Amino acid sequence: MAVLPKQETHEIAIPPVTEAKLQKHLPESKEQAKLAENDRKGAIDALTKIRRASAWQIHRWPLEKRIVEEKTRIHLPRSYLATDGEEERVVWPGEDLNQVVYEYYLESVNLKDGSDKVNFVARDGVTPRRHEYLGPDPRVAGYFFDFDGEIHIRWWDAFLQDQWMDKHKWKMDVELDQSGEWVMKEH
Repeated sequence: MAVLPKQETHEIAIPPVTEAKLQKHLPESKEQAKLAENDRKGAIDALTKIRRASAWQIHRWPLEKRIVEEKTRIHLPRSYLATDGEEERVVWPGEDLNQVVYEYYLESVNLKDGSDKVNFVARDGVTPRRHEYLGPDPRVAGYFFDFDGEIHIRWWDAFLQDQWMDKHKWKMDVELDQSGEWVMKEH
């Protein structure tokens, strides 16, 4: 058996990163980021369509019940984007929130009170209702509970293709939950 001399250790030089190698690795991460962003946008579109489809027209009887568990206040805008202010009403435990909103907006408005407001439904003023000042086709898309526990209505107008709440527009966003599913993120 021949004895071979021990190989001396050689320093192995780490080659510098070249532009070609950087470009080779970056597109993968960019592609992954692009795919993730496309997934997020798809989830937003799907959840937005579901929310809009389930929104109920304010001039029709609500099909669902939303029972309030504790005493709180609800903010009821008087007009589109609450340009004419809003009313606050107390909602008691056990009350149906959808019924409170429906009854409030079904009430007639005094013609003298609404003469300078924009009535989207009947400009001639034949027994105007409160909901006629919210837009051509206002729908309740849901409710938002603020930090004080007060309730704000999320509106969707199918004719205007607009989403608004109080004096602001609202939009939907999503995030991944712990199980990896897309869930709504409130703004």
